[in-house]
Amino acid sequence: MSLKFNLNIPQKSILGFNVLSSFHSSLSCYLLLLFGRILNPLFGYSEIEIKAGALFNIILNISVLILILNLFFKRKQIRKKSFILLNLLLFIYLPISIYIIFIYIRILFSSIKNNKTHIHSSNR
Repeated sequence: MSLKFNLNIPQKSILGFNVLSSFHSSLSCYLLLLFGRILNPLFGYSEIEIKAGALFNIILNISVLILILNLFFKRKQIRKKSFILLNLLLFIYLPISIYIIFIYIRILFSSIKNNKTHIHSSNR
C-alpha cells in the first residue's frame, strides 16, 4: 500500500525563473549554510547588531527550509542512492533549522519588546 501525493507544483517562480532542480537545491542549501556559518560571527553585541543577526538567521533558515522542501519535491530527478547520500545531512538539519527559526524570532521579538519598554519608561 503506497500513498502517492499528486501535488501540482509550478515549474516557474513568481518572477518567471525556472524552479531549481533537486541537485541545485542541495548545492544552494550547502552554500547558504556555509555562508551563514562564515557570516554569523561577524555580527556584534550591540542591540542593533543582535537584531540584524537574528533577522539574518531567520531569513537564512527559512531559505534553507524552502530549498529542502523543493529538493524533496524534485527528488525523482536524481537516483535514490545519490539523493539520500547528497541530502542526508540536510534532512538531519531540517528540525534544527525549524528550531533556530523559532529561537531567533523569540530573540527578535524580545528585543523589540524591551526596546518599547525603554521608550515608555523614558517618556515618564
